[in-house]
Amino acid sequence: MPYPRHLLAVDPSLTCSGWALFRVIDCAILGVGNLRALPAHHVFPERLADLQRKVLQTLERCDIGDDDVVVCEMPTTMRDPHAATKVEQVRAMFEVLSRLRGAQVPGRINPRSIHHELLGMRGPQKRRDTVKASAVEVARSLFGQQLAAIGFDATSPNLRRNQDIVDALLLGHLAVTRIRSAVLAGAHITELFAPRGGRRRGVGIG
Repeated sequence: MPYPRHLLAVDPSLTCSGWALFRVIDCAILGVGNLRALPAHHVFPERLADLQRKVLQTLERCDIGDDDVVVCEMPTTMRDPHAATKVEQVRAMFEVLSRLRGAQVPGRINPRSIHHELLGMRGPQKRRDTVKASAVEVARSLFGQQLAAIGFDATSPNLRRNQDIVDALLLGHLAVTRIRSAVLAGAHITELFAPRGGRRRGVGIG
């Protein structure tokens, strides 16, 4: 089974969605960016329509198509169901428009998996600022040279200003790892994005 060509990882948000484009065969970063929504004084349908145009432009810019995979971060909390519903519309927008372009959308990744597998954070949930600070430093360590090579300022201050991109980078790194593991094991990539109880033994990575 051949590797997919590209993986587009998305950290969806109504305010600012981060994205990172990876080449799957060697985990190389090809591009990063973010999509900023219209300010909150615009009515919600207008914000969604504007964001849809920007999502389409991003998918075209990244040349997402039949040989590619798109993965979004999974929601983790319903403390504010109204806000969660709005973000889910943004998440679904990325997924539906990607499918319309022929890309595979095998599932979502829980950010807790990133905390455990990339940041080494286990046990009780850590403070938000602690998680973000750790994410920035891990991203700088893993991707600093590659980001600099594509013209992105990979210093810690700039990464802190672009936390949405940091989150997309870590999400993409984990997603690429899962995809490569599935291909090497001869499994369908959706199996590596299923809930842990649904994965085959011997195929998972953690």
